[in-house]
Amino acid sequence: MATATGGDVMVRMLQEFREMQEESKEQFTRTEKALKTVHMKCRVLFRKTQRLADRVHVFSEQVSAFSRQVSAFDEELNEFRDSMGELTTHVSTLTQEVYGIKSAQTRMFGQTGRMLHQLADAQASDRKRIDVLEERIDDPGEN
Repeated sequence: MATATGGDVMVRMLQEFREMQEESKEQFTRTEKALKTVHMKCRVLFRKTQRLADRVHVFSEQVSAFSRQVSAFDEELNEFRDSMGELTTHVSTLTQEVYGIKSAQTRMFGQTGRMLHQLADAQASDRKRIDVLEERIDDPGEN
């Protein structure tokens, strides 16, 4: 009976061992499937990471180019400001010159006006003398 019991125990243990083997095979299959899935997802993630790194690189180059463009724009803006400063200086100088010309012309017109008035006064005075002389010539009795 001890042998029979010992044999039964051994059969049960073998049966349990076979069940564990089957379960182990199933678990191995599930694990392998899960590992393949993880491996595929890792490959997809790696490709996406590479694309992202490439895009970041392109973006970095664009930002660098943009930064150079901003720097160039800033330099151009500074040159523009300098040119505007020079233009303002030239316009100011021109304004002073035009003011000087205007003042000179105003003085010239004033002087011309005074000269015309003096000439008109002189003509009027001459006209009076001529009139007086003509009257004397026309009036022979007074001489």
